Amino acid sequence: MADWDDEWQEDQVVVTPAPRPPQNTRVYRPNPGGSRDNRGYSDRSNWRETRGNDNRSTNWRDQSDRNNPGFRNQGSRDQGFRDQGFRDQGSRDQGFRDQGFRNRRNIPEGNKKTITVPSHKVGRIIGKGGSKIRDLEYESEAKIQIGDSNGALTNITLLGEDASIAKVEDMINSLLEDYKPAVPKVNSCTADNNTSDDFFKSNEAGVEVIDWDKLNAHYEEQQKIRYEQLPPIIKDFYKEDPQVAAMSPKEVKHWRLTNNDIQVKRTFDDKPGLKPIPNPVVTFDQAFQHFPEILEEIRKQGFERPSPIQSQAWPILLRGEDMIGIAQTGTGKTLAFLLPALIHIDGQTVPRDQRDGPTVLILAPTRELALQIEKEVSKYKYKNIKSVCLYGGGDRKEQIKVVAKGVDIVIATPGRLNDLIVTGHLNIINFSYIVLDEADRMLDMGFEPQIRKSLFDVRPDKQVVMTSATWPNGVRRLAESYMKDPIQVNVGSLDLAAVHTVTQQISFVDEDDKEEALYEFIRNMESSDKVIIFCGKKATATHITTELAMRGIEAQSLHGDRDQSDREAALSEMVEGTVNILVATDVASRGIDIKDLTHVVNLDFPRHIEEYVHRVGRTGRAGRTGVSLSFISRKDWGHARELIKILEEANQEVPDELQQMAERFEAMKLRRDKEGGGNRGRGGRGGRGGGRDRGDRFMF
Repeated sequence: MADWDDEWQEDQVVVTPAPRPPQNTRVYRPNPGGSRDNRGYSDRSNWRETRGNDNRSTNWRDQSDRNNPGFRNQGSRDQGFRDQGFRDQGSRDQGFRDQGFRNRRNIPEGNKKTITVPSHKVGRIIGKGGSKIRDLEYESEAKIQIGDSNGALTNITLLGEDASIAKVEDMINSLLEDYKPAVPKVNSCTADNNTSDDFFKSNEAGVEVIDWDKLNAHYEEQQKIRYEQLPPIIKDFYKEDPQVAAMSPKEVKHWRLTNNDIQVKRTFDDKPGLKPIPNPVVTFDQAFQHFPEILEEIRKQGFERPSPIQSQAWPILLRGEDMIGIAQTGTGKTLAFLLPALIHIDGQTVPRDQRDGPTVLILAPTRELALQIEKEVSKYKYKNIKSVCLYGGGDRKEQIKVVAKGVDIVIATPGRLNDLIVTGHLNIINFSYIVLDEADRMLDMGFEPQIRKSLFDVRPDKQVVMTSATWPNGVRRLAESYMKDPIQVNVGSLDLAAVHTVTQQISFVDEDDKEEALYEFIRNMESSDKVIIFCGKKATATHITTELAMRGIEAQSLHGDRDQSDREAALSEMVEGTVNILVATDVASRGIDIKDLTHVVNLDFPRHIEEYVHRVGRTGRAGRTGVSLSFISRKDWGHARELIKILEEANQEVPDELQQMAERFEAMKLRRDKEGGGNRGRGGRGGRGGGRDRGDRFMF
């Protein structure tokens, strides 16, 4: 937040009502007296008098702006913004025309019509980032020009053919209408009740209010009718192999134990009448012998046998069950839900070219993971199935165009999915196979409201898959909301654990010495080594990348402030081996698959221990080995006990200093509890309750 605030303050345009020189130069006049009123006005004591009128409300604009072009060129908030390029940077008015905003379509101007709208509603026409005005022009084939405002009203000019102008005017009028919740009418339930044909009732005070019970019952009834009109879903495509069916319970238990101790159960109550949990498949043929084209695609990838999560997930998903897959990153979860999705798409009763929309939805927390899934989907050429990746930062118009042409799989981040559903470009009711990938990460990033809003209208008989590395309460809530009798597959313990093929190293350094320790590590790298350096802030990632460049070390960066094209290029260069060092924030902790990555360096320890596990999981993937190095300073002592558990679970060495950090932190918490309950009793940030003092008091 602090970084953002700094950037915001730096970008402010300071408008001073003083005259400026006519030249396009900036003149600094010192003010020895430091008077705020005289600042920047040199020796003129009364700037209004120099204009011949002391009427502040009119003359400084009318005379200075109109008669002094230099003042306009320096940034007047009126005409000067248009002249000097303020609107060329994206203003909703002249800048759209000057900067090529309108040039995306060759719309003949034809006739012209000017309408007025309330100024406070102009934003509804423009939309976020100009998205709504683009849609209006695209759909109506008319031009829209936002004109001048007199305060309460703003002029809007419509250009084009008569039919286009009429269409866009109707669309604008619809946007300007204030929302009024419509209460649906129903027929009277009884013949003698003449006042029960609506959803209102009188309360105890005699005031007419909405009868919510009746309204909700009506809504449920209408939704039920709507769902019944949808084509049925076929979800069961599984024909169990005789060898799999013949496995005894003892054999199944032994196989699960020897394959990362897989635990399989019904997540919630095991209701009577549910099918037993299917046995795992051991080979690709046992899972897909009835789908030879799928088998052919698998063989093209060179896989020898299914991973543990795939062996147990495929029988469950092919049978049409909902499933929650909890496994460490890099264990093959994507392929576990992808191949059944391809079969699900092809196996429905309605031909693909006659469906109202896509069939499969895959939600991912980050752009990088969404693009990684799309890359995985593109490897499997099955029945000419098409996919699209929808994410913020991508070309929205192009994404909408691809969706409109027809796709079978939508891979999306929650924000962009919600955007296209709200604007009517996607209808969630058409999806019958839904995947929430890395559900715990989506909740950590605050996407739960957007997920619930997007899935509000989802059909009740859909098939849902959730994957997660952990099983927090938020993920459990999502499962309860959208899944029906799901089967939970845990690969390994539910306790947080890092990949066992990674050697975890801990280095204790002062905060100020971290950078030099990092550069020493880089100097000692082998030419074949590849490393991701994780930073806690975007500014830190940029700083480290710049410092490496100044030292003659080539590196790339990946964080949220970079354009999407730059982020994709950075990742591509790492994958291809053009660069061997990637400096990143936690946007790279999930969904990044660099097969030959040898090292992960935690320059800053993550805020949540779950992110540590995911960072470590970027290396040591697919059976390979790797090394993670974490720099620990005094301020990280709150994570010491959790880190010890992860190190012990992976049979890693636990440094004595880490044990001491954990013990001192726990002793501090006990002492504060006795003294009055931590920070709240000690004055927040200051004194003994302050975060800075807490770190300084710890010595090791």
